[in-house]
Amino acid sequence: MKKFQLALCIFSLTWIAFQAQAQSLSFSDLFGQQGKKKKLMAEQVSGIYTYLAAIKGGYSIMQNGLDLSHELKGGTLGLHTSYYNSLQQVNPVVKQEPKGKAIADLYGELSNRFSTELSWQKKQRVLKANELSYLEKVSDNLIRLAGKDLAETNAVLTPGKLQLTDQERLDRLDKLYAAMKEKAGFAASFTAKSRALAQNRQRAKAEKTQIQKLYGIQ
Repeated sequence: MKKFQLALCIFSLTWIAFQAQAQSLSFSDLFGQQGKKKKLMAEQVSGIYTYLAAIKGGYSIMQNGLDLSHELKGGTLGLHTSYYNSLQQVNPVVKQEPKGKAIADLYGELSNRFSTELSWQKKQRVLKANELSYLEKVSDNLIRLAGKDLAETNAVLTPGKLQLTDQERLDRLDKLYAAMKEKAGFAASFTAKSRALAQNRQRAKAEKTQIQKLYGIQ
């Protein structure tokens, strides 16, 4: 459109220039060169209209090309959108993967184990204050990390949360199961050692009390 307007401007300037030149000639020159000027003006007008037609044709081709490009882009975008939307869906085979439930069970086992151990230790009052504080910190940290694994597991198994292929979801579940199993194993070992430490101290205290009674030591 801008090129079309430019062409009209050129035509207008050419016509004005021609009028100015015609006015500067004498009557004799004008009558003598009238045929020549008419021919020249006709050629100029014909050339301008030819140029305008070429511009119009080029603009039409350009517009058609843009329309085609837009259609192709829209089609490709549609295919990509459909593909990525499909990645957000969870295949029933993935949903039924036993490791998904196993991860949740291990988290519950880990959390209950620490809760039970802390409750028992506080009731027995055998561990020192700093030892009990350390047990609580280990419990909080491990449950927090395990909670992240559980949240990611839920995201893998919930439609619309992640864009993953079926194989990528299964691979992610394998890694999450291994990580949760390791944490649950550590929780079992750590709480068992904490319980053993407390029980050994209880036995040692009981033996000491028995010996004192046996020998009459106050």
